[in-house]
Amino acid sequence: MAKIIIVEDNPMIAEIYLKKFSNSGFEVFPATTAEQALSIAKIEKIDVLMTDLIMPKMDGFQLIEELRNGKYDPAMKIIVASNLSQKEDRDKAIQLGADGFVAKSEFSPSELVVEIKKFLS
Repeated sequence: MAKIIIVEDNPMIAEIYLKKFSNSGFEVFPATTAEQALSIAKIEKIDVLMTDLIMPKMDGFQLIEELRNGKYDPAMKIIVASNLSQKEDRDKAIQLGADGFVAKSEFSPSELVVEIKKFLS
């Protein structure tokens, strides 16, 4: 069973993602902040982390930088799922170490699960 951290500060969206990913066979670790995600990533062997970009305190870009600083599992896939989908945002996320970028507005929650599974295979 693949382990995923879902970093989403919107409670309604987070709940939908939690259900969709859990029902699709993932062990889900929900986080509402980047700091929570980092705490989880320190103690769990995570396969994939899916993060939004716009969050309070530490944003998604800072989270990617922190996860790629050598203190966390380099095999963990980092996928940005955001409505900020300008080319500059995509390029910056990939440059910082994200493995992929999906625009939330282009995928239903079920389609997002399929997309994340592609990154794991």
